[in-house]
Amino acid sequence: MRYSASIALLLLVIPALAEHRLPAQLPPEIYAWFWTGETFQPGGASAFLDLVSRESNYNFLTTSLRTPARESVTREVHDHIRQAVLEAHRRGLRVAFDLDPRLARRAFEQAHPDQLQWMLRIRRYPVATREALIPATILEDHMTWPNAEYDRLSGKLMRAWLIHNGAVTRMGDGVRAIEESGRQVRIAIQPGTGSPGDEVAIAAAFKYRTPDVFAPSVQSFQESIFQLYSDVPLDGAMKDEWGFPPTRGKGGKDGDFWYSPALAAAWRGAGGGDLVDDCLLMYSGLGGSLEQRLGAINRLMRMTLERNTAIEQHFYATAKRTFGADAFVGTHATWGIWPEGDIFKNGCDWWQATRDYGQTDEDWPMPVRTALAKKMGKPVWFNQYYNRDLEPYFAELWRNAANGGRINMHPQFPGEISLNGLGPLLTNPKMRRALSRIRLLNYFAAAPIDSPVAVVFGHAAAVNWVGPHFTDFGIEVADQLGSAGYRADVIPSTEITNGSLRVGDRGVVYGAQHYRALVFLNPEYEPESTFEFLRRAARTNTRTYCRGQAHRTFDGVRRAGSELPGVLEFQSAAQVASALDGAYRPYRIPPTLSRLTDGSCVLVGGRDDPAGDPLAETFYCGATRIAFQATGVFAIRLNARKQIDRLAALDLRSLVIEDTSYTFPRAIDLAIWHDSNGRWQGVVQGGDPPPPPLGNWVEHWQRLDPAPPGRN
Repeated sequence: MRYSASIALLLLVIPALAEHRLPAQLPPEIYAWFWTGETFQPGGASAFLDLVSRESNYNFLTTSLRTPARESVTREVHDHIRQAVLEAHRRGLRVAFDLDPRLARRAFEQAHPDQLQWMLRIRRYPVATREALIPATILEDHMTWPNAEYDRLSGKLMRAWLIHNGAVTRMGDGVRAIEESGRQVRIAIQPGTGSPGDEVAIAAAFKYRTPDVFAPSVQSFQESIFQLYSDVPLDGAMKDEWGFPPTRGKGGKDGDFWYSPALAAAWRGAGGGDLVDDCLLMYSGLGGSLEQRLGAINRLMRMTLERNTAIEQHFYATAKRTFGADAFVGTHATWGIWPEGDIFKNGCDWWQATRDYGQTDEDWPMPVRTALAKKMGKPVWFNQYYNRDLEPYFAELWRNAANGGRINMHPQFPGEISLNGLGPLLTNPKMRRALSRIRLLNYFAAAPIDSPVAVVFGHAAAVNWVGPHFTDFGIEVADQLGSAGYRADVIPSTEITNGSLRVGDRGVVYGAQHYRALVFLNPEYEPESTFEFLRRAARTNTRTYCRGQAHRTFDGVRRAGSELPGVLEFQSAAQVASALDGAYRPYRIPPTLSRLTDGSCVLVGGRDDPAGDPLAETFYCGATRIAFQATGVFAIRLNARKQIDRLAALDLRSLVIEDTSYTFPRAIDLAIWHDSNGRWQGVVQGGDPPPPPLGNWVEHWQRLDPAPPGRN
């Protein structure tokens, strides 16, 4: 049958005043607000808020200081933030502020001068060297921008060893420090030390003005910052790229280790010996066996992961306790310099660093983004993105939407982070239109993107720089599966250990995702519980594969292989794709089509037109044939009777479900869905509601403007 009607005949209630921002209960449209010196000038914050509220639809601001001379715990900053939040609320904007302890480094130093972060640097020299120089590493990230580096406070000679025919002995005499400063440590090696061909290994340590990750007071200090801001009506808090200071790919494999008295004590408590001696072993293999070296590295990296995770979890819980259960906690735990940078920064804790939404940044691998959506339990994920040019933002926007994600919009960078540099992302008509097309998916999305394959990597193996699998996170395998038509989520084996990745009645489960196949990579160093997980998974409907064998335990000790009945040997992504073909995709799939875990079908297109491509497709959602014409976005979920359960579309011009046709006198932007009571709800963006029957299903249509007043 065919339906058509004149919109003029509809007797529907539409609010007289339309809102151009999404309601608070939906995934937010986020813009990143960075406070530079100009923000603290009279009217500086107001000018930014005026610009955002006048020119854009963004409804949430993730806000952070970019003024190292000002610290978050000062009365000046507190009062400016409080006033800005009140002004933002009057404009319909919500604000999360960065309450990271690193934005109060001087205050932490004043309160806990003996709990700052040290870096231990080990270098080797021929015994004939008369003077050895170890410079301090310059550490810098966005916490220090624009001054570019963490303050280096002091340096000291920690230890020296004589290396003779592979044997190592501590040196008492024969070396002395002739300069110990925050810039460098210079050491004189006495003539006649050792024998020709011997070496001297020297460990120097440098103290930086930033909290030690293992500092016993770091969590209480973190909590005190929340207490200071408890009188500010913040809508959330953010913690951005937490972890040790960034080493940009350098780390223990190059002789650079994080150090502090607290870490040394924790190391002994975890079964280690003297941390400085053990760092020489982990770096060079000297002073112990291969077994001891592998076990020590595994221990250090697991301690790094667990400590950073504990601090992140404390932050999340404190934010909720301070600002309420609905407070938004962002942004991303990922950092960059993939993958080694994050290995030595936080042990790759992204899956354990709880956020309200899965969050990443920059060009982070898509299989990690989709996995984080499952872990955090929300239907969408966010990627904070920036680029020098405007055009790449469009590609990022549409790519994210096709994979269940959104952008946390970072101002164009490199460039001036100032009011003058914000224009295009706020005022560009194509950008505004592209965002307005994707935003209706926020009404629609009730489930994350469907990824039928889990690629699980051995976490210990991936971060052990001596083992053969260093930096193998399974991204290449996941990308190959994606090219074969099967999305894959990348997940660390520690998610098995903590119970997040589990075996259910229907197979392997991760949040809302049930996997049709699982590929485990590199089980070296895994505990027996991992192998039991694989055996149980193989007895379910999840087709289970494994690549590699475990020759050693977590402690580095040689072990007998584990029998894995039912687990298939992984050979290639094509092998997995071939096993899934037919059962998972019995019909032709348009390249624009994505599935959600609840059976919804989503098609997005913005490759040719940054504001959205014309879409005219005939496809199958499950076993139901659907044809439509729209622009940029079309999403639908059907019930068991092949009727619409949920729908979102932009410039929708026609829709056919099997033999039922819906026609529209004009193109329309709309979303309809059932609320928790089973009643139809609907929103129309610009224009009027649709004709019957869709128009009659919704008793009270909401009205959403595609742009701020005066900008339509």
